[in-house]
Formats: sequence, C-alpha cells, structure tokens
Amino acid sequence: MRKRWLWVLLVFVFVLLVVTAGLIYRTARRGLPETRGNIKADIEKSVEIYRDQYGVPHIIASTMEDLFFAQGYVQAQDRLWQMDMSRRGVSGRLSEILGEDYVETDLFTLTVGFKRAAEKNYELLEQESLALLEAYSAGVNAYIEDNHNHLSPEFALLGYSPAPWTPQDSLSIAVYMSWYLGSNMDSELFHMALIEQVGLDLAQEIFPDYPAEGPIIAPAIYEDIFPKGREAPDPDILDPLIALMQLTDLKGETSYVPGLGSNNWVISGELAPGRGAILANDMHLGMGLPSIWHASHLILEEYFNVTGVMFPGIPGIIVGFNEHIAWGVTNTGPDVQDLYILEFNTNDPTQYLYMEEWIDADLIIEYLPVKGEEEPRQVEVMITRFGPVVSSVVDLEIPLALRWTALEGTREFEALPGLMRAHNWEQFTDALENFMTPTQNFVYADREGNIGYRANGLIPIRSSGDGLLPADGTSDQYEWLGYIPWDELPTLYNPPEGIIVTANHRVVDDDYPYFITYSWAPPYRAMGIWRELEGRNKLDFVDIIRAQTSFFNTQAETLNPVLLTALQEAELNELQRDALTIFEQWLETPVEEAGEAGPAIYNMLYLQMIEHTFADEMCSDLYERFLSNRAGTNAFDRMLLNGESGWFNNVVTAEKEERNDIIVSAFKSTVENLQDLMGSEPSQWRWGELHTITLEHNLGSVALLRNFYNRGPYPVGGSFNTPASMSYQMPDPYGVTHSAPWRYMVDMSEQRGMDVLAGGNSGHFLSEHYNDQTEMWLAGEYKEMIFKIEEVRQLEEKITLTSQ
Repeated sequence: MRKRWLWVLLVFVFVLLVVTAGLIYRTARRGLPETRGNIKADIEKSVEIYRDQYGVPHIIASTMEDLFFAQGYVQAQDRLWQMDMSRRGVSGRLSEILGEDYVETDLFTLTVGFKRAAEKNYELLEQESLALLEAYSAGVNAYIEDNHNHLSPEFALLGYSPAPWTPQDSLSIAVYMSWYLGSNMDSELFHMALIEQVGLDLAQEIFPDYPAEGPIIAPAIYEDIFPKGREAPDPDILDPLIALMQLTDLKGETSYVPGLGSNNWVISGELAPGRGAILANDMHLGMGLPSIWHASHLILEEYFNVTGVMFPGIPGIIVGFNEHIAWGVTNTGPDVQDLYILEFNTNDPTQYLYMEEWIDADLIIEYLPVKGEEEPRQVEVMITRFGPVVSSVVDLEIPLALRWTALEGTREFEALPGLMRAHNWEQFTDALENFMTPTQNFVYADREGNIGYRANGLIPIRSSGDGLLPADGTSDQYEWLGYIPWDELPTLYNPPEGIIVTANHRVVDDDYPYFITYSWAPPYRAMGIWRELEGRNKLDFVDIIRAQTSFFNTQAETLNPVLLTALQEAELNELQRDALTIFEQWLETPVEEAGEAGPAIYNMLYLQMIEHTFADEMCSDLYERFLSNRAGTNAFDRMLLNGESGWFNNVVTAEKEERNDIIVSAFKSTVENLQDLMGSEPSQWRWGELHTITLEHNLGSVALLRNFYNRGPYPVGGSFNTPASMSYQMPDPYGVTHSAPWRYMVDMSEQRGMDVLAGGNSGHFLSEHYNDQTEMWLAGEYKEMIFKIEEVRQLEEKITLTSQ
C-alpha cells in the first residue's frame, strides 16, 4: 500500500512539473507574431505584409495611411515591449513599473521635458503628418487590442499592460534620440567641476580642441563661484555637479563612450563599377537585444519603394534607399545645449534676475507615479527664458537652466515622407529643411552617380561665449541670436575627389564663419576609412566591406614614435622586454585582431597612461566621469605628441614627472596587469580574452533571466579608434557596449543593398529572428536586401490586412 501511494505521489509531482513547465513555456511563447493568414483592420484597402527569412517585414499598400498603419502593426508585433519602455523612459514613468530606483532618473526626465517638447512638436506638424502619425498609432493599438491576452512575456513578468499608443509617444522617442545623439550639457558640468577641483589653469589644458592662441578667460561670475586661493574644492558644489552629470546618462541608456557616433561615406559613379553611386553607413550606438534599429521595407504601389531602418516606436525610414536615391547619417556633434547660471530673488524664489529686472518663472506641475504608491508624486518644474531649471534635481546650490535646440519646437517628422520619396538632390535637401534635431551628417548617393553631403540641423549662433562652461544668465551677453542659416550649413555636392567620408570628425576649417563646436571626435576612424579607399581607381562592395570591418588603429600608428622612443630607452625587466618586443612588432601594422597580444597591450597602456596622468589631480568620482565621457582624448593625444603638460607631474610624489616617465610607468603597470589576467607569457596574451561583446536585454540583468535573454560573450577585435568601432566604457573596460548594430551598403546602379543587424529583427527571445544575424555580424558578413516588388511577392510568409 505504501509503495502504491509513493508511486501516486511521484506521478502527481511529475504531472505537476510537466504542467508547470508547459505553462511557463506557453507564457514565454506569448507575443510571437503571426506571420501567415488574414487579419481584419480599420484600413481603407488591403495591405500585404511579407516576411523574409530574417523576419524583415515587407509591406505593400495602396495608401500612405494604410502603409503606416501596417508598419505600426508589425513594429508592435516585433518590439512592443521595447517601444513601451522607450516611451516610459522619456515620459518619466519607469518608476511606475520598476520602482524607487528609477525615481531620480524620472525626475530628471520630467524636469528636462522630453514629453513637453514632443507635445510642442505635435502642434507644429501639418495635417498630412498628423494623419500618418495617427495611422501608425492606430496600427500599434490594433495589435495591442488583437493580442491583449497574448503580449510578449515581459509584460507578464513585470505585471502590467501597455497603454494605447499616441502620436506624442512617437515624437517623444524622437526627442529622446536627439538627447542620445546631441546632448552635451554634461561636458559643461564636467568643465565646471574640473575647475572646482584643479583650478582654471590646469583645467583649460584638457578643454576640447581650444585653439592654442586663445586662452580661456573666465567671466567674472566664475571668480565668485571659484575664488582663487581656496585650499580644497567645495563638496556642496562638486558632489551635486557630478550627480547631475550622472543623471544625464538616463540610467546608462545614453552614456557616452568614445566611438559613439558613426561612419558613412559615398563614392561617385566615376569611381564605382556601374553608373550609380555607392553609399555605406554604419551608425555606432548602444549594443543590446533587441537592437536599437528595426528593419522594414515599405512599398506604396505606383508611388515609392523604400527600405532601411527606424527606431522602434517611430514610423517611416530614417536611413535607407529607394529606387532613386540612398542616404545615411552620422552625428555632427555640434554644441546645441547651453547651461545658464541664474540668480534668484531671495524674497521670491520664483523670480530670477535678467537685465536688472526680476522675471517670473513659469511653474509647471508634473506627476511621477511610483510602483507601490497609491498617488503619483508631484514635481514642480521651473521654466525660465532659457529653459527648465535642472539644478534643482540634485539640490545644487548654483542654479542652472538648460537651453537645448530640441526644446524649441521642431518638425523632424515632416522630413521623413520627403526623404522616403525623394528622386534627386534637390528633393532630398528640400526635405532636410524640416530636419532640425539632432544635427546629422547626411550623405547622399543616386542612380546617376551623384554624391552629396550636408551637416543638417539647428546650430545656435551665440552673441558671445563658446559653450564650454555654463554662462551668466543675468543678462543677454550669452544669449542665442538664432541659428546658422540653412543655406550656409556645410554642404558638398560632387566634390572632385569623388568620395565623401564622415566619421564625426571636424567638419569645417577655421575659415568657416560660424562656431559649431570644439568637441570634435578624434579623427582616427576617418583616417582609417580613407586609408582603405584613397588612391583606388574603382571601388566596389569588396572595398566597402574591407573598410567597414577594418580594425586598423591609426591612433596607435600616430602615437607609435612617442611611445617607442620612451620605452626603448627605459630600464625594463625580462618580462617587460618580452612584452615590448611583441608590442613593437604589432605597432608596425597596428591591426586590432582579437587573437593578437598587441592590441591588449596598447589598449591597457593607453588607459594606464591616462590614469597615471590625471587620477592624482582629480577626485575618484570626477576621474570616473572624465573616463566615461572621454573628455580629453584629443587634448591628451596632443599632450603626448607635444611632450609638455602640467598634468604629467604626479602631485603625490616628490619628483617632477615628465611625459616619458608617465609612458614608462604606465607600461610597467600594463605588463603587471596583463600578467595577472593572462599569465607570464606575453605571446599568449589575447585581446579577445579581455575585449568581448555580450548582447544584453534589459531583463538580462536579472540572474534568473540572463540565459534566456542575453547572448554572448563573444571575443571581438577593434576598439573605439578603428573604423569597425568596438567601444567599451573606460571606467569598466573592456566589454564592448557600443558599436554598429546595423551595417549597410547600397550600389545605386541596380539598387543592390547589403546589410546585417546584430542580434536580429525580433524582440522576442524565443523567436528565430531574435539572434539570427549575430554570427554574420561578428564575422563581418552581410546578407542581400530584398528590394524588388516581384521578389517580395515570391516570399512565403504573408499576412493580409483586410478592411473591416
């Protein structure tokens, strides 16, 4: 009898486990999209939605509204939870589902006013654009309604359901991308904190790209804030400044790393195999799962055929090609944010001084819902003539207001339909008149072999000042006078070289009449691309792939003589000599392959040189911020090449250190560290053991979910200085956080496109398209982009949306 009951119990447990596993699996499979059949929808005419072997949707419609409705539907199929998290992030509603840890980030987001900016932008749009946004939103909401009991598992895991989608949600994500690609207020905060820490004279040595002949003259306001002769920095100033800098990262979502930018180039028909021009683009952004990009193909019958990518949550195609033209973007990086130091009325803290008068600030109440709290918290935001007061978020005693082009009211969405249907350069540039933020380096290629370039967007003209530090806000001395006129923005069309390359490096020379920025990206990626393209009579996809996947480090090539001169004269032990021999050999052709020791030595050496140069003068939090935003790369390289700087001396030692002392001590530390990490045989050191990439999902940080959602780590070559950018966070090396999620190229002679998307097009971890392109991406391989309508209609997976 006892045995019988034991068997009954075992069977019961087994059945319970099977049922539980089935329920878990069924829940996990929720949200996998239907890709075959018919679906009733509120549209005018039937829409065909095909899926190719990589899950890319190819949509064929008869009206623009139906086309955008269908795009909303398929984006929601693939990425609804990612879309919802994006709109929550920019609307200050992360705490509502994630709790107290996100309150400070939400508070900052609400204070800056991403959603307020989106609402302002919505009011500026023409009726046609509004109708398209409404159609897209209707498509997203149709998917939510059709699948409210079958949404992706993330909603079940976090215990909530998505609210209906609105046009303002899409516009909010667009504003967020302007912050992601065009935010530089943290640079002003860093410079301000640096002066507080080390004084003006030393700080200005690493201010970005300031002309040698133009010493910084601190305005009188800084003499009051940072009086000379003070023995120690004031923590009531320094600590909140650092805290505010950290908030600009939005919980790490927009943290800058060297290499955040992009590459693109165009090759004229004269240098291409056919009559048409060639375009290549790889935009360097955060790496993760799902990708920041969603690929789609939009066909409006008898009107246009366009394919490319878009940020999930926004309709249209932002980068891609149609039957006539192709276009790509990189970040221009102009200074489009200024902080203003205010003076408030001690008798009425809602008034601030301007032109010797007390001005009433506008007060806005925002609401911040927090998980577990019955009522949302109220947040009072103060708006000045410059913009919102952001210093209140961290109780900084110096009041700071933010002015930012994206808060001024802009019409980027108006540009998208024009870009998608443009036939030539004139129509392309006409569309760009509405593209105001973020300022981008647009490159252009067409079927006739023409190429072009525009640095396009709003770039402020200042009455005085240079945007390196917060300015005096009590007068009009540092006001914006307007923006660089549209027809005077940097432009090229069919230059004699037949090639245009942009990689976030300096756009104009000193003869250009307007100030754009001092903070240009280092030139090394651009130099690496030109190295692969220049001097060749004909260029094709083989050349493009070689350039786009190149791990050649021109920074190492540039610094080579300085480094080797110091090290070859140094007293080194046997292990250090062995490492130097390998390093010397690698520097002859500095290609950062994952299987080489040379790149491991170089990258660690560079970090060690920075630490030995700057860490002794900065507090640990400020030094970490210095590393995070790569504040002084150009300046530091210039110091190494010139050989002179006050920063080289270590203030905690009795001796006075020079450049070569720093190089040698850093090299010895590098060898010691690599020995600890990879053993005592330098020939066995491998860059790929340190330098890996893991494609992480937001929920992959939870230990129980990590293996379900994350993919990797994978060993990779490259760094932030190579054309194939593989960038890591310098405070936490060497795992890759930013690279090119999507690489693409197109030959306009026959509209032949090739691309690869790290991860895949689906956001569902059980989808076959969640990670089906990663191996190609790692190997530097590409897939053909299906473009012709007759090829699309041969695909087997098809949904038809039919009118109700």
